This record gives sequence, structure tokens and C-alpha cells, in this order.
Amino acid sequence: MSQNTPNTTLIVGSGLAGICIAYELHKKQIPFQIIDSGVNVSTDIAAGIINPIVFRRVTTSWRVSDFIPEALKFYEELTAAWGNTYFKEIPIRRAFSHQQEVDLWLKKQELPEFTPYLKPLDEDDEKCNKVINTFGTGKVYQSGYVEASLLLKDALIWLESENYLRKETFVHADLDPETGAYHGENFKDIIFCEGYQGVYNPWFSYLPLETTKGEVLTIESKGLTEEESVNRKCFVMPIGNHRFKVGATYEWNTANTEITEEGKNTICENFKSLTKEDFTIVSQKAGIRPTTLDRRPLIGSHHIYKKLKIFNGLGAKGFLIAPLLAKEFIISIENNISIDKEVNVERYNRLLNKN
Repeated sequence: MSQNTPNTTLIVGSGLAGICIAYELHKKQIPFQIIDSGVNVSTDIAAGIINPIVFRRVTTSWRVSDFIPEALKFYEELTAAWGNTYFKEIPIRRAFSHQQEVDLWLKKQELPEFTPYLKPLDEDDEKCNKVINTFGTGKVYQSGYVEASLLLKDALIWLESENYLRKETFVHADLDPETGAYHGENFKDIIFCEGYQGVYNPWFSYLPLETTKGEVLTIESKGLTEEESVNRKCFVMPIGNHRFKVGATYEWNTANTEITEEGKNTICENFKSLTKEDFTIVSQKAGIRPTTLDRRPLIGSHHIYKKLKIFNGLGAKGFLIAPLLAKEFIISIENNISIDKEVNVERYNRLLNKN
């Protein structure tokens, strides 16, 4: 990369959000640098699940018909560029929790917006013996998972090889928010992709970013199917060699990344509601998701210091929604147009007077 110029964008954070922003800037040949402390407690631990359906009410995920094609294209591009396969497509078998869920599925499987994702129920689904089956099961397509830790590792190798990466802790107090100057360098924009650490950002502290802890187990089981993921109360995602990721827990308003016996027991109990197969625990990990009250990301510019921008709050759907939202955000910046109001931080301007 050439020496920094005033047209350079500075990205703070190299988790999923920062990676997606960085790759968009790279494709558009927009100069950038990325600062990261090397501590990641979200992307590196995430299960990376892509699921087009919200099971509780049998609804399609927000903007799913936009997000899935762009996400698949993004991960294919990374595979071509970096040499590893990141997205693994695998159907999800939903074990229904009650008859109402069955009735909703039957109603919606015929609707055009659901037909790409919901397999019409048949006798095999009703009698499926791959899970503890009380009310029957249904199958979801266009689903799978991203190998998050592998993607993060390869992204950091790429960033370093292109001289984009600065391994250091960003010090908010050293940034001049008006001029965009940081440690003697002037930047065109500073995009904060800090994950849960965004709660400590002094310029965007008014935003309702929440820290949501999640614990995940990796287990080994010879009896579980590896042909599909299964879901009820928890997800069970095959990752190869008779190993599965199982989770996840949700613990709101904490930044504690310690694994707990309570978390393990909760996941095991939920798992046992799905299957009677024996299993052994290989590992247990905990991460912190950056989430929001309205389940929409926080994207846009500071209300006063326009050089300061944020791309955060991706939540549990991050691996599905981040690629397209990063693309849309960079387009909005380059063309000086507003980002979609559903994600625009301007929706929280009413909170400014309370801070």
C-alpha cells in the first residue's frame, strides 16, 4: 500500500465488520488502513450460521432475499482470493416445538417469499427419526455456516500482506474528531467497527449498543447426522469429522468472556431435548455479540463530526447481513447519500439531548 494520504480511510477494528468494510474499499481501490489490537471476542468464536428463517413465528429473516445472494457472492470472492472455502451450505432441520408452528409452516410454505427456503412438509418430515420428534419437523434450504475463525485468520494474513494492517490499540483521546487527525496523520474518514467495544466509544456512546454474551460448545458424537443441522432450543451444526457446534446462550449486558458451568449445562440440556445420542464435549468458548434493542445495525455518520462513522451492532445475523450492508455503506459515503433509515444511526438522534 502507498503512503497514507488525506484521502485514506481509517478503519478501527478487524472483526467481521471491519473485514467487510476493508474488502469493499479494496475492491473500489479506495486507500485505507485498519487498526486492530489483536483481541477478538466475537468473530473468532462465532458459529457463523446463515439461516433465512426466524423459527419462532416462521417468518423470513429481515431483507433475506437481498442478503443471501450478496453474502454467498462475498464468501465466494474471498475463497477465490485467499484459497480457502469459508461458506459451507447445509440444510437446517427444524424440530417443531408445538402444533401452532406446524400450522404456520403449512400456511407459509406456499407463499412466494417462502418457497426458496421452506421445503414443503411431507410424511418423511413428520416421521423423521434424526431428532426427538413430537410435532414433526421441517427443512430449510439456502442455509449453512461460515468458518469464522478461518476467515478471520486469512483476513488478517491478507491485510498484513497488503500493508493495510496496523497492530495497535486505538486511543480515542488521540483522535481529533474535527480534522480526522490521528498520531500525526490526517484521514478522510474514520469508520469505527469496534464490535462490543463500541460501548466505550466517546462519540457514539449515546447509541443503545448492547453487549450480549454467548457461549458455544464443540462436541463429538458418532450417532448424529452430518447431513443437516438440527434446531430446537439450540442449533446443532455439523463441522466435520463427527464434530458439531452447539449453542448458543444469551446473556445480556455483560462483557465477561469467561466460560461458565451454567452456560454449559444450559446448552447440554437444550441439546438433550433434540436427541438421545451420546456425545463428548471437545471445547467451550464464550464471545460478546454487539447487539441493539431494535435488532438493526448501527450505521452512519456522527451528527457533528462527519468524518467519524460507525458500522456496528451486527448481532447474531452478522455473517448474513454484513457483506451487503458494508457495500451499501461505502456507496453511501462515496456518493454522499444517506444509508437506509432502518440502520441509520439518525434514528437515535432523539437520545442526544439525554446525554
